[in-house]
Amino acid sequence: MIRLRKTRWKVAYIVVGVVSVLAIEIVIRPLMFPNPMYAVVANSLTVLLYFGGVRSFRGLGEPIEPPRAWWRMTSRPRAGYIMGTLLVLNSANGVVVAATGPPPLIFDVVLGVMVDASLAFLYFRSSTRLRKAPPRTVQEVPRWKPLKS
Repeated sequence: MIRLRKTRWKVAYIVVGVVSVLAIEIVIRPLMFPNPMYAVVANSLTVLLYFGGVRSFRGLGEPIEPPRAWWRMTSRPRAGYIMGTLLVLNSANGVVVAATGPPPLIFDVVLGVMVDASLAFLYFRSSTRLRKAPPRTVQEVPRWKPLKS
């Protein structure tokens, strides 16, 4: 599997993924109201985007070759807490939209809230476990040769 360590490649993954998911959602949006399958497809693509990033991204000092533990979502606890908080805020926004929005959108929004809440739980759980047991790190390979004296 591909391992992304540099920030620019992680940003590129996120941008390409979000643009791809939005393009697919725009194409299938006309089918949204007669068919609730739109929400299932859109949220499935979002989950695939998250888990592709979780399995591919590597932090500084994190071993590159071995796969991450199944419960591990980030390389450091702070990143997981930030992601979890953002997902909780998105879920809260979805609850407000479901409460005040038009009835045909309720299923779509509720499904999105459930997906975001589940992902937030996974990020918070990962960060809590990382705080209890610090991650195993490896020594970074120097990118330059030291000067000889």
